Amino acid sequence: MMVIEKKELIDQVQLFLYELEKKEVLKESLEWYLINNLKKYVEKLNIAETSSQIKLATEKFDTFCIESMDWDTPLFKRCSKITELGLKLARSDFNIL
Repeated sequence: MMVIEKKELIDQVQLFLYELEKKEVLKESLEWYLINNLKKYVEKLNIAETSSQIKLATEKFDTFCIESMDWDTPLFKRCSKITELGLKLARSDFNIL
């Protein structure tokens, strides 16, 4: 089983944010909401001290993606990879900090 560290997940989220923010994003577009949700997610990850906190933050981000996006797009697939990493981290009970 692959072991993921909290820093690796945060790095992936920040990379995704960087890639989205370097493009011109229209206010209230899907990308604009995604950027806002990614920022909230990374804030929650940074302060998370338990696997249950990481799981809750990941589930909230995943819910946004599922409810807001077409599931057959590169954007959704990228979000899915991030939530998959977040849930793996939450299940690991180690390498959280």
